[in-house]
Amino acid sequence: IDTEGRRALHYAPREGEKAVPPHTFEFTHLPFSAPFGPLDYLAAIEACAKAGAKVIVIDSMSHEHEGPGGVLEQHETETARIAKVWKSSLDAASQSGWQAPKAARKKLINTVIQLEVSVVLCFRARKKTKPGKDDKGRQTILPLGWMPIGGEDYVYEMTMNALLYPGCGGVPTWSSQQKGEREII
Repeated sequence: IDTEGRRALHYAPREGEKAVPPHTFEFTHLPFSAPFGPLDYLAAIEACAKAGAKVIVIDSMSHEHEGPGGVLEQHETETARIAKVWKSSLDAASQSGWQAPKAARKKLINTVIQLEVSVVLCFRARKKTKPGKDDKGRQTILPLGWMPIGGEDYVYEMTMNALLYPGCGGVPTWSSQQKGEREII
């Protein structure tokens, strides 16, 4: 399932050529474009499973979080709707605005972990930091390292998590000095 503008086809053999692993592979390509809501992903995954897929690779799952129609956009829309109904501020409606998008994500996750299909979720990542205290108790900014762009729910539901640094050539990192990376791995 390719949300990346057909980039998955970089790993497919050219027309008339045979696959030459590890550079190219035979696979069924499903282009997937916005909206990127959890239930849209679920429909694509279920269609692949129904078609007989044994392994489904999704690149990228990050669009479900921050892409057009994704959870963050759904939260914004739902918050505005609730604030209008309640005749309140966006801040007052913000917490309730998470209910529908998070329920859709939970349905996606719960369905995927019940399928008799292996699902590989690829997330984009960015370097993150958070406020904290150093070893002397002083306020500072703590580096977390490379963190997936997506809901934390996924990290704790998956069988395995691997971190692939930029330029790693597909070789995962299994240990890190960065607190956030250690939690993800």
